[in-house]
Amino acid sequence: MRKDYIAQWYEVREEQGISDRIHCFIHNSQEQKTQWHHFRHRDTDGIGMLANVREQLGYPASSLPRCRDLTEPGFWQTLNKVRRQRKDRTPKTVHWKKASATKAGETASAVTEPEFTVLNITTVSRLKTVAAARGVSLASLTFACLNKVIFSVCLQPGSRAWWFYPVNVRGAVSGPEQSNLSSGFYLALDEHSSAGHIHAQVKAKLVAREHWWLWKMAHIGRWIGKTGVRFIYRRISGSQFYLGSFSYLGDWSLPQHPHSVVGVCGAGSANYPIATGVTECNGQLTLALKFHPSIAPAQETQQRCLQLWQQSLQELSYA
Repeated sequence: MRKDYIAQWYEVREEQGISDRIHCFIHNSQEQKTQWHHFRHRDTDGIGMLANVREQLGYPASSLPRCRDLTEPGFWQTLNKVRRQRKDRTPKTVHWKKASATKAGETASAVTEPEFTVLNITTVSRLKTVAAARGVSLASLTFACLNKVIFSVCLQPGSRAWWFYPVNVRGAVSGPEQSNLSSGFYLALDEHSSAGHIHAQVKAKLVAREHWWLWKMAHIGRWIGKTGVRFIYRRISGSQFYLGSFSYLGDWSLPQHPHSVVGVCGAGSANYPIATGVTECNGQLTLALKFHPSIAPAQETQQRCLQLWQQSLQELSYA
């Protein structure tokens, strides 16, 4: 069985007291009840988690979503592509508003739990129409609204920061279907980044297969061992800071559960303090958000941002 070298990073993070707990929820709108499931990221990624929970509901195991690449490129091929790409020199730091972040080295004591909301079928249908008219994906439209809210509420005016954008590599990489088979790339955005701008960036990075370089780097433990991974993590965790990750996981409809939706939310950390999760389910759209305690007051901030994110999408659906 192929060794999951990505798991090493989460094991090393745990040594530093950083949880890798990821979240999946099933919400029944008719009964207004929510059932939570929790997994360790070292064991699975968002797609694997959704597949696991879906099977627990009685749905048969099926082939999971595949990436556009049929094979994994070689190391030197990937390295040469990276060298030819134009580099964005935006510093890997975040200029938080004073009210949105703790002081350096200070961590809030309260543990923040994820929150979610659900956009109804009518709103989602209208948003898809808006996205099509603008020539962008629903994912890019949803991401642009979130990004605008985060910059408005949490960041200093005129700043620029990086998001992590996960990419599924199933189909090009062999391994257990429900393990960590996701890579990704980074997007430098500002308060004016539109859905069109985000969509163009994502498309260009996918065409350039930029996510494969991070995949190669994430598997460096194969050569340097866990001790080497531990050394690298300590170095980068003290110097590289991002807004968080935007995870759009596609359609996970539950035809036998018409009144339910399933959604996810990532773990988050001080280096990636904003964790998200967006899924389509039974014609609806789940929006999940979790702020790491290093953003204070985290619970109040995430509640406000989730509300504004939902509101901005609803307003856009009527534009």
